[in-house]
Amino acid sequence: MESNNLPLDGICVVDLSRVLAGPYCTLLLSMLGANVIKIEGHTGDESRAWPPLIGGLGATFYGLNLNKRSVVVDLKSEDGPQIIRDLARSADVLVENFKTGTMGRFGLDYETLHAINPRLVYSSITAFGDRGPRAEKPGYEALMQAYSGVMSITGEPEGEPVRCGVSFHDMATGIASAFAIVTALFRRERTGMGGKLNNSLLQTALGLMSIQVTNYYQGGEVPTKLGSAHPMVVPYQVFHTQDRPMMIASANQNLWERLCRALGLDALLDDPRFKDNPARVANREACLAYVSEAIRPHGFAELESKLNEFGVPCAPVNSLPEMLGEEQVAALGSIIEVEDAELGTLKLSGLPFYLDGRVIDSARPAPRLGAHTREVLGELGYDDDRIASLMEQQVVAGA
Repeated sequence: MESNNLPLDGICVVDLSRVLAGPYCTLLLSMLGANVIKIEGHTGDESRAWPPLIGGLGATFYGLNLNKRSVVVDLKSEDGPQIIRDLARSADVLVENFKTGTMGRFGLDYETLHAINPRLVYSSITAFGDRGPRAEKPGYEALMQAYSGVMSITGEPEGEPVRCGVSFHDMATGIASAFAIVTALFRRERTGMGGKLNNSLLQTALGLMSIQVTNYYQGGEVPTKLGSAHPMVVPYQVFHTQDRPMMIASANQNLWERLCRALGLDALLDDPRFKDNPARVANREACLAYVSEAIRPHGFAELESKLNEFGVPCAPVNSLPEMLGEEQVAALGSIIEVEDAELGTLKLSGLPFYLDGRVIDSARPAPRLGAHTREVLGELGYDDDRIASLMEQQVVAGA
């Protein structure tokens, strides 16, 4: 799909975020056509140095910063914040994920920039939100998994609390922030005004845990670690075949009955302990013992074929390479290729949806640090002498 046919073509985003949540938000916007100007300090986004490195550049940074232009600005310098104010004057969106209060100390808070450009959509991403006793505290993915209670329900029943291997708070906050920005832009079409958005990892955690929160308030039960098992549906977890683990999702009564017939456990259908899902949840261990024993003699391929025959949902527990090698992944076209003049062809994750049934894959390489400083300042009307002076004073840096 041509970049000039994308829905956010013409939208300018000033990106003062770094690492994960903010950069993923602006990556999504950039892949939908937005012109994203990434502002970095002299040392750059810290994820530039996270291994593995490709050509000296962190793969994490590369995957989160496609399509963007990099401008180096020292916000602590006397003239640095003025460059951001000049950018904000004609920008549509500004995204930042500094600790609460930091942007105000730079003179780049919402009130200041709103006075310059009332149409600006100003998005702040924090760890704990913009109010409350923890508002100014820093936060990271693992800290939020601990603080939010996610760690307390992740892992094996008798094991230590476990960090989920995917930074889902960060990434989901990026998605929520992008959704909020697009919502604010849509509202601006009707009102002519921008506005301020506040997103936080903690708000995302509360949203993602809405089922657990609702069940706790209504039922009073504290959720616990169950390994791969579902807290409200039985059987719904990983089982072990002779050669590899298999996830089986017996998600309703019909699928329970199909599973029993596939495994030759028809007698369980008349057992009052397992008559319906509430009964099976109450008798979880007994039910799982029967199912596990029936599965144990089977190899994975044999059992998968049998369950498919009976229409029981199941899947292998894949490693990442195994998942990426699946024909289904190839069919979706969600892994895109980016041609980088220095690094060659790189494979990366693309947008997680289609537009008009087509993959949006018009991605440009991630920028080298400060690669677009002169270009962007020139677009602001700064002449060569002024740019040279700013570089000499180290207010800005780059090509």
